[in-house]
Amino acid sequence: MGESKVTICGPPAQATNLLQQILGLGGGYPRPSSPRDSEGSFDLVSSRSVSAAPTSLPAPREETRAEIEATFDICPTRLLDASSRLSGSSLSGEERIKRAWKAGQWAKAGEVGRIRSPNRTPQLDLRPRFFAVVRARGITTPTLCRSSGTYWGIVGDLSSSSGITHGFPSELESKAYFAGAGITEFDTLA
Repeated sequence: MGESKVTICGPPAQATNLLQQILGLGGGYPRPSSPRDSEGSFDLVSSRSVSAAPTSLPAPREETRAEIEATFDICPTRLLDASSRLSGSSLSGEERIKRAWKAGQWAKAGEVGRIRSPNRTPQLDLRPRFFAVVRARGITTPTLCRSSGTYWGIVGDLSSSSGITHGFPSELESKAYFAGAGITEFDTLA
């Protein structure tokens, strides 16, 4: 069995008290000496006063967007299989689903605090008719809005919003976005 060492630093009275609490001795009274190599014995390393100032650790390095994107899950086959229903764009249905999934992955990264705001999604040549809202001041649950009026009523002014939202031309893409964001349940409003 290997040797384990624990060091307790601080003012002697407080260090002794802490050790007694750890060992379950309570009371705050000095413990009688133990044999040198017995389990639970300890040595006083130093009785010098230790500053109570907390030690500051270096700030963790922020992830780059490329590092974050490298952790994204691939789009599930079940979503890609449904993509054949999408048409009317210069992008294929599969490309549109992958686009929505990736936007959802960025939304998730924003929601968990890995980034301040999700990456912009490449522009699509179709007008959005469905609006997926992951987070906004006007809701408590992720919400799919089926009209721009409902969406703007919830989100308000985007320039001052901390919301995470995205518009899509189809409900299928909106659902792929939510799935990419890890959202399985959401409200739907007309």
